[in-house]
Amino acid sequence: MKEKFQLLSTVVIDCEIARKSVEQSFRAAFVGGSMLRCCSYRIRSYSSIAFSALAAVLLAACGGADDSPGRSVRPEPIVQPIPVDAEVVDFSVGEFGANIIETIEGDVATVNPLVNESVGGSLVIGRILDSLVTMDPKTGEVIPNLAKSWEISEDNLQYTFHLRKGVHWSDGEPFTAEDVVFTWQTFFAKQSDPETGEVMTGEDGRPLYRYNSRSTFGQQINGQEPQVEMLDDFTVRFTTPEVYAPFLLFGGGVDILPKHILYDAYEDGTLMDQWSLQTAIDEPWKIVGLNMFVLETYRPGERMVFARNPNYWKVNTQGERLPYVDRVISKIVPDGNSSNVAFAQGQTDFEFIGPDNVAWVRRGEERFDYTVLDMGPSSSTNFIWFNLNPGKNAEGEPFVAPYKFDWFSDKRFRQAISYGINREGIIRGVFFNRADILNGYVSPKRKFWYNDEVRKYPYQVERSRALFQEMGFEYRGQELFDANGRRVEFTLITNSNNGLRVEMATVFKENMAAIGVDVELQFLDFNTIVTKISDAFDYEACMLGLGGGAPDPYAGKDILMSGGRMHFWYPQQQSPATEWEARIDELMREVGRHTEVEVRKEYFNEVQAILAEQQPFIFLVSAKEYAGYRNRWHNVEPTPLGGVTWNLESLWSEVSE
Repeated sequence: MKEKFQLLSTVVIDCEIARKSVEQSFRAAFVGGSMLRCCSYRIRSYSSIAFSALAAVLLAACGGADDSPGRSVRPEPIVQPIPVDAEVVDFSVGEFGANIIETIEGDVATVNPLVNESVGGSLVIGRILDSLVTMDPKTGEVIPNLAKSWEISEDNLQYTFHLRKGVHWSDGEPFTAEDVVFTWQTFFAKQSDPETGEVMTGEDGRPLYRYNSRSTFGQQINGQEPQVEMLDDFTVRFTTPEVYAPFLLFGGGVDILPKHILYDAYEDGTLMDQWSLQTAIDEPWKIVGLNMFVLETYRPGERMVFARNPNYWKVNTQGERLPYVDRVISKIVPDGNSSNVAFAQGQTDFEFIGPDNVAWVRRGEERFDYTVLDMGPSSSTNFIWFNLNPGKNAEGEPFVAPYKFDWFSDKRFRQAISYGINREGIIRGVFFNRADILNGYVSPKRKFWYNDEVRKYPYQVERSRALFQEMGFEYRGQELFDANGRRVEFTLITNSNNGLRVEMATVFKENMAAIGVDVELQFLDFNTIVTKISDAFDYEACMLGLGGGAPDPYAGKDILMSGGRMHFWYPQQQSPATEWEARIDELMREVGRHTEVEVRKEYFNEVQAILAEQQPFIFLVSAKEYAGYRNRWHNVEPTPLGGVTWNLESLWSEVSE
């Protein structure tokens, strides 16, 4: 689902689950959930009575007293008056009190936005926190959100935001410019020497940060920090160190944190430990926000329940506080196949439909009163990369065996692998022709930024073999050996709850066997993969994907620039490891500092060309998008950019007696 557009410069992996998150971010997010192929399932109907009964059972299970050890008593909410500057949402006036039931694939790893890298965490965070600006789901333009207006100085260095007056946090405390300033302070707070008070620096001379989150790097502008100051309770001004074209989009799209809740933890050094899973289980009301919902209950592996925020700042045309929905009940399921079956059986209201499941789900539209929409080409990407991190683990052992590291570091090896992949076969056999070949970093859906002139890698087995032989490798029968007589083999990891990706990996293994390469597949829990690729680095190759929702290429800064935490093949480099990475860093800086869109496009075209030549990402396919919703819901106005539930606060349904 794409209920909120959060314009951040971080990225979430695997768009299929990102579609189910309340925020369609512009983070590109770790995500993990496509749909397992449906076999012969019997689809049965749920009457409206049965559907209401299901909701009642779930709510009964989620609500009421809880005797869990350590759980404190939920305080009564303080309901504040509707804000003076409330946003009036122009949709048909509806009925209050219905509940949405949905599924989410995969569980929560954390609900702290500073450390979150999971889909479940993004779902919770995106439904609770909110940002100064957002994106129009119809036009893609930046529009007001918590900030009702803004001005940009003539030299494009200062951004002054005017906040809505009378807005309150979900616990009833006032929202002011102090919260905005505090949020940015958490990104750039420095470590200081306890004796001298001087800022501590690393070996590279850069300051050490107290809370080194993804935003610490993502919100820097060419290594410098924007300055933020509070002019009054409802006015905040940012000053950038140089012209930074996407600041309104990405700086204004940051989730705002509640200072009154988190300041003490910020001061005592425990900020990164706040809003933990235990908080979500025992005291979810402490996760305070400004968006339309609060977390009511969380039961690991079972469900999350979101209740309407009694202090939400949007109203309908009659001045009634939104949203119409009382609760969103999110059942945690292992994979997308389970989600699609639940939708077709009448158990859920909104669903992303996997391209391999579209045909059988559509057969139930008329009988079971739902609609399946073709949302068109996706902006998502799927790809493989090799671990090019030259570091060592705690035992002093290299992350990657040195001889394999030598293979992976040679672009001819990566190109040979790419030529050996039958992408058309993947589209036919895995996606049932509901996907497109992906030749580079940008999906063809992003027409303006898409560069079709990059090097392409059609399925050419002989060309693949020739590149291996150019490296000094040799074939012994059908098996490939390197110049030192070692069998060419590696292990590929991918997430087990993504059925399409499991199938793609299986096809990849078969393709590699045809060019003499032996691939061992490991299907792992998504959160385990996140740890491996971002912290432990104990893997050889990985297959994942990016959501690609951001309309501006600078959203990929954390991925494309060598210092980024999500520079997957070798993250957080102190200085670029290769000349081509140094060139990408330089080009991305130019993409950020120019305001003329055609100039920015020229620089980004070269970034795409380098990536295609070097193949740090071996791109595969981009799936087409499909979504389903039950016809009992009103004000559903899907857009290609926003999806089906971008206007969640305005969705309503008649409440069964």
